[in-house]
Amino acid sequence: MPSPSKQISPDREPPATAMARFTVAATAAPARATQIFRDEGVIVIEQALPPAVYRATHDYLSAALGETSGLFARYGIAVDAPDCGAQVARLLEDPANVPPEDRHVLLGHFPLPVRLSEALWQIPLALAERPLLSALLGATKLFVHMPPTARFVLPGNVKAAVPAHQDVTYNKHLGPFCVVWVPLVEIDRACGGMTVYPRTQGRGELFAGDEVAPADGWIPGVEVSGLERVELYPLAPGDVVVMGNETVHASMANLSSRTRLSVDFRFFGEDSGSSKHYLDLAERRVVAPAA
Repeated sequence: MPSPSKQISPDREPPATAMARFTVAATAAPARATQIFRDEGVIVIEQALPPAVYRATHDYLSAALGETSGLFARYGIAVDAPDCGAQVARLLEDPANVPPEDRHVLLGHFPLPVRLSEALWQIPLALAERPLLSALLGATKLFVHMPPTARFVLPGNVKAAVPAHQDVTYNKHLGPFCVVWVPLVEIDRACGGMTVYPRTQGRGELFAGDEVAPADGWIPGVEVSGLERVELYPLAPGDVVVMGNETVHASMANLSSRTRLSVDFRFFGEDSGSSKHYLDLAERRVVAPAA
């Protein structure tokens, strides 16, 4: 079996550069946005979502986070304590401390019933009303893998950080797709968010192994030495980040005193497909995999 690619420590990575060159307003011409996306493999779209949509999603996930307090309490952790993230990180140091189903949530993943709710349909439905995503994918119909990923990153929970990866590695069931990451809180340098490596789309899958790290559940990070690194901040609720399925990206640490909330979707067009459940945005229904 091939060895997994080596993860590069942050102090060896190239310095961050500005994201301005691949940032556009929601009103940008689709042709211009498409060219940026093809060149860079990533595009930041400012205020692509109406306030009513992102606020409702934020409120839904905030309430769902409150409902996880019982899980945290079983391990002697108060979810609203200033050092709750650090407590969780210490707890997760030893995989034997926590069963897998609890570890998944403590790593910052909302439980499956939360992610299956139609409350999370509002964002992809709103994005599908604009021509931009269809232009980026070269599609006339849009579909979204179900369920989406919804995450909370507690302050100081370093175990919640995802190493540098391409989403194609985590989504073998999909044909070509794009990733849409939606921050639901203000993203500054302290709160962190995402580090992206532009112009990595089109290089093929870089991960050479097939193992998931036993301690945190993440696939080991890919090699990023020599790649340009861009930290995506500042971002505001309503902004979205769109990446290619091969674009390398990673989580940033949450060094603020705030919990980071986000949701991300995998969109694809009629020329692609999925062997798992997906949402047909035109018909507003979930399609089950063929028997």
